[in-house]
Amino acid sequence: MKRLKKKGPKSGVSPGNHKGNNQPKSCCSPLRSGPPDLQKDEKLIEQIRQIIAATPEVRPEKVKPLREAVASGTYDVDPRNLANCLIGKIILES
Repeated sequence: MKRLKKKGPKSGVSPGNHKGNNQPKSCCSPLRSGPPDLQKDEKLIEQIRQIIAATPEVRPEKVKPLREAVASGTYDVDPRNLANCLIGKIILES
């Protein structure tokens, strides 16, 4: 099991992550200043939707080698890894 490195001195926040008032920097601070450009954002969202719609659900370059391995009997599943994945999924769905 990997050990997590300790961050700052007894604070749980890395030393470089403090503002002058000892409050950690917000990870949610805006990247730009000024009012949002909603038309630009709407165009970006529409471009993302088009890319997603054009992306196939099944990626043949990933499926083909797996299909061939299963057909030839060489596909091997690590039982411990499978069990960890299933347990994780069950815990997340609870």
